[in-house]
Amino acid sequence: MPLARILAAAALAATAALISPGEASADGAADEAELHFEIGAEAYLKGDFRAALEHFLLSNRLVPNRNVVFNIARTYEQLKRYADAYRYYVDALDGETNAQTIATIEATIERIAPNVAVLQIESNPPGATIYLERKDLGSRGHAPKPLAVPEGKYKVIVELPGYEPVTIDDVTAKVGAETRVRPVLAPIVGRVEVAVHGAPGAAVHVDEEAAPPVCIAPCTFETPPGQHLLHFSRRGFQAAPQQVVVIPRGTVKAVAELRPLTGAVVVQADEREAVVEIDGKAAGFTPTVIQNVPVGRRKVTVRLRGHAPIDREIEVRAQQTTQLVDLKLVPLRQVAAASRFTESIDDAPSSVTIIDGQELRAFGYPTLWEALRGIRGVALMNDRTYPSAAIRGLGDPNDFGNRMLVLQDGAVLNDNLLNSTYISTDGRSDLEDIERIEVVRGPGSLLYGANAMSGVINMVPRAKDRPSSVHASVGTYDNAALRGRLGFHYNFTPKIGVWASLSGTRSDGFSVDVQPGDPASGSTVVAHGVDSQRGYGTAGRFWAGPLTVQWYYNQRKHHLPIGAWGSIVDDLGTSVFDERFLGEIRFEPQLTRTLQLSLRAHANYYHYTGEYRYPPPNGSPHDDFVGTWLGAEARFIWTPREGLRLTIGGEVQGNLEASLRGEVPEAPEPSVYMDERRPYNVFSPYVIGEWSATPWLRVSGGARLNAYTGFEPTAASQPPVFRAAAIVKPSKTTILKLIGGNSFRAPSVYEQYYHDGGFATYVATIPGKFSLEPEEIITGEIELTQRFLESWSFLGSVWGSHVENIITTILVDGANGGNTGEPDPTGDTQRYVNKSDPALLTGIDFELRREWRQGWMLSASYGHQRAQYLTGDPALAVNPRLINAPEHLASFRSVVPIVPELLSLGVRLVLEAPRRISLESDETTSPAVVMDAALSGGIRRFGLSYVLAAYNIGDERYDYLTRPSYFSKLSRQNGRTVLLNLTVQYP
Repeated sequence: MPLARILAAAALAATAALISPGEASADGAADEAELHFEIGAEAYLKGDFRAALEHFLLSNRLVPNRNVVFNIARTYEQLKRYADAYRYYVDALDGETNAQTIATIEATIERIAPNVAVLQIESNPPGATIYLERKDLGSRGHAPKPLAVPEGKYKVIVELPGYEPVTIDDVTAKVGAETRVRPVLAPIVGRVEVAVHGAPGAAVHVDEEAAPPVCIAPCTFETPPGQHLLHFSRRGFQAAPQQVVVIPRGTVKAVAELRPLTGAVVVQADEREAVVEIDGKAAGFTPTVIQNVPVGRRKVTVRLRGHAPIDREIEVRAQQTTQLVDLKLVPLRQVAAASRFTESIDDAPSSVTIIDGQELRAFGYPTLWEALRGIRGVALMNDRTYPSAAIRGLGDPNDFGNRMLVLQDGAVLNDNLLNSTYISTDGRSDLEDIERIEVVRGPGSLLYGANAMSGVINMVPRAKDRPSSVHASVGTYDNAALRGRLGFHYNFTPKIGVWASLSGTRSDGFSVDVQPGDPASGSTVVAHGVDSQRGYGTAGRFWAGPLTVQWYYNQRKHHLPIGAWGSIVDDLGTSVFDERFLGEIRFEPQLTRTLQLSLRAHANYYHYTGEYRYPPPNGSPHDDFVGTWLGAEARFIWTPREGLRLTIGGEVQGNLEASLRGEVPEAPEPSVYMDERRPYNVFSPYVIGEWSATPWLRVSGGARLNAYTGFEPTAASQPPVFRAAAIVKPSKTTILKLIGGNSFRAPSVYEQYYHDGGFATYVATIPGKFSLEPEEIITGEIELTQRFLESWSFLGSVWGSHVENIITTILVDGANGGNTGEPDPTGDTQRYVNKSDPALLTGIDFELRREWRQGWMLSASYGHQRAQYLTGDPALAVNPRLINAPEHLASFRSVVPIVPELLSLGVRLVLEAPRRISLESDETTSPAVVMDAALSGGIRRFGLSYVLAAYNIGDERYDYLTRPSYFSKLSRQNGRTVLLNLTVQYP
């Protein structure tokens, strides 16, 4: 034999010895395979390698065997088909464990490697089936695997069940080199889209609950096809697993239904009906047990209007009860009118009383006039035309209450003709839109300009943070008046909202005995239909962040059968009509951390019509007054550091129309007796500073100029105003206030220019002869408050005021036209004049007060005041006491819960002390003690609240002063009357 064949035969024999035969098969295939192997071996020994290869391949196909694979490799090598030989040598290594055989094969592979090109296929993940060029040629094994191929370019295809196949084109194979091919197979997946109900943020786990989350629902993730079990988790929640069948390359949807793990929370506070919020959402009213509270950390807030909110962090555990008990709500005791920003009463540089909203609801006060009854330092007046009030002894029966200002949330409601305060139904039909009433005693011109002379009354409207609702109410009072209202409150967002109301009142009046001022002039007349009236109004507010818009409108027609201004008694033809509109817009942004801008603009309208019935031949005069004015104000509030505030501002007011017209319209002799048009403008710059020098000392002060144009008296005669205060707190419960300042009141257009042709009133201002100067007042006060027992306080105050140029009315002789200006006690015509004698007003006040806590309150006050002229007039010096200034002011008010929420009892007692009637005599009114009692409460479940009250329950008969031109010098006030008011709110 040739040497090559001898070596091949030796190798074949050696291989047969090294490689153990495969297991025999019982179906006969083994015999056939063995036969082909023997035939192949014989052909190999003969050197017929092609025939040997054919039989070796057939044998291996019938029964795969590593020794046959090795022989196939050897045969390919003999045929010099090194690439195929290389591939089969590699296959022969697969699963081989015999070390000697492995060494032999590896040596052989290394020997022929320089003759072949190798593609090293390494799939990720491993195990992929390898194809070259085409799949129909069959696979080349499984990766990782080296493939020996002829030199050239190849297409490599790899496939693995569950993965996307990968095809790599133009893989270059070079002889003697190894080319690595590393295909990455992407798994074949489907998509699962998970929604979540109940709460966001559920973690999704696949197949195993303890497996790491694949995403946070709502979400979408990919996963291998097939059946999977989804688990969901979120702290404080539970959810049932969801089974899904994932479709290859498809999308399946699942929903996580989260149900909170809950516990209960018990909340108790020292105040009932406080709103309880859990994580910012209202959940009930104290005391309450709140069920189904999600477990975990929760923020509990307890809110009650007029009190500082309480915040608590709690941990709610599943199926357990967490208790928050013995919570104490502290009253805020806040006021806005004293400094034009909300501050504690203790820090306000004024003497302040707050009529809380709870008191307004407990007594059902129908008007502001009624709410002011019994307030420290306040005396009421009511001549059956315009009810008004005086503060600390300064109130003339004919001044229309124009020495104080009435505000709605800081906007002045006094008109520009009479500067009158409208505090009865001439102002509004009810107080149900009012959150609280602030009474600020003392000069207020520094903040509000003219006419804030003796004090300021500010009605604070309903708060912005009330819940959305609608309400309706109906009621009656004074045994004759009916009233009704509709309103709503709606919150668009937490910072944008609106409320509005429409209300009305009507009365056919009642009968009153009217006694003549001079008993010799006639007998008592019964006037029918006294206080008969019709009126309605609307108010509202819109807010959006720093922007606020408010509006107010009211009109009333009031019949006066009482002989007002010399008219016929018991004739309903005498009447007055008042119409008032206010629109205001504010923009109050915080520009920087230390600087705030406050802008406001307002438009106002006032209309008065008076119809008077006089005995023949005087006819029926008709008055028509119109006032229209616009205003704007800008303030810069600078707070460079905590406790220090500087306000610089200015106000401009243009009184475009201020007209007084009077005529007798009926034939045969129609005539115009008055036609005054007196527009004027006002400009007022001011500066105010407040400084908390130490925790126990706070000082404040400011100044304001007031310039008038087109108005008598001239601008030069308007005095500058000042105010200064020091507040000392020796302890946390002791507050000492030292307050001083001045103010003025410009004479109104009405006081200067009104006349009725000399029948009852002469013009006060005659160029070159008569004129009115502004009233001026300087006030000083020391007020000490001592708080004790958490809710109680005792207040003592000493005050004094010096007043000049008091504007009052005098009677003059109508026969000479009143041109002398000299008073004539027997005269029948009045004229406004400045009192030449200054006045000194001094007083001392005491008040014991228990703030609203646990549904009840108490206030007992006493004030002694002396108001007298400083005069050299011997006649007046004998009794220099001012008229209409009671020396004693005393009241008691208390509300006590009987059945919490359902029924409370309110009691009010007010001393009506004697008042001097005129300077010409020492005659005074009779004293009286007026007692009111009210039952109030509600049923929250039905949104129902009620007030049933008896005013002047003792049926006391007492009088107030009237104006000099009235038929009677006294006006008898109501006896016992009943009030009833029902309100329904939803929700």
